Amino acid sequence: MNDEKPNRTKAPRIKNPARYRLEFIKENTLNTVWSVRMTRARVWIVTAASIAAVLALFWTVIAFTPLRQLLPGALHGDLRARYLDASFRLDSLEQAAKLNEAYMANIINVMSGQLTASEAETAERVSVPDSLLLASEEEKQFVRSYEEEERFNLSVLAPIAAEGMIFSSPVPMAEKPQAQQGGKAVEFRGGVAMPAVAVYRGTIVSSTVRPDGLSTVVVQHPNDFVSVYDGIFEPYVERGDKVEQAQRIGVVAPKSVMTFELWHKGSPLKPDDYIAL
Repeated sequence: MNDEKPNRTKAPRIKNPARYRLEFIKENTLNTVWSVRMTRARVWIVTAASIAAVLALFWTVIAFTPLRQLLPGALHGDLRARYLDASFRLDSLEQAAKLNEAYMANIINVMSGQLTASEAETAERVSVPDSLLLASEEEKQFVRSYEEEERFNLSVLAPIAAEGMIFSSPVPMAEKPQAQQGGKAVEFRGGVAMPAVAVYRGTIVSSTVRPDGLSTVVVQHPNDFVSVYDGIFEPYVERGDKVEQAQRIGVVAPKSVMTFELWHKGSPLKPDDYIAL
């Protein structure tokens, strides 16, 4: 009697990959309209390709259509400056319209006998100064003492260092500026918005905001020259930026004052001696 057991070998199990099927079925007749079968790897590939296609379409629309102008920071510097200039001109026109309306109202009041001519003229000229901008007596005394100390601090090396350097006007569109501080500074005034430009190539070393909302920009130039622009409405540059000669660094607001100073090795210079203003 044969007690040997039959040799039973297990057949190798074949693992079928997981498959997925996407079907579109017509609800009325329950007929399959469209069907597709995919493995797990193909599902991931199709999903990634779909996302990439959507991103590529979005980038194409943004990069090659005017929609890119709506993104923050997408405007070019010159275009942004034009928008600001246009807004300033609009503000100037609005101010002029208000002055004309006040003038016509004064004429009507004079003609009707409610206001005399002298009273109307006084009403147009009255302006209330901002008490926050008035200098105290201590500040005035400090300025006088500082001017006395710096009166004989002459820099004879400045003309030598300026040889070969041709400076541009800080506000090319402005009229003849007014000298201040004994000629050591000049003030630019205008009825419309005007661009402020760098007088020479250099680096922005400071850009601070004053209490009245205007900004002061300081530019370091070669040969130890420093230019100061005090009273810029909105600067286009920040600290550390490199600027070229005649590059716009900001805008002088309508009916405001921008003070320009030129320094060499800590000594103030007369801008008229170096710049054709």
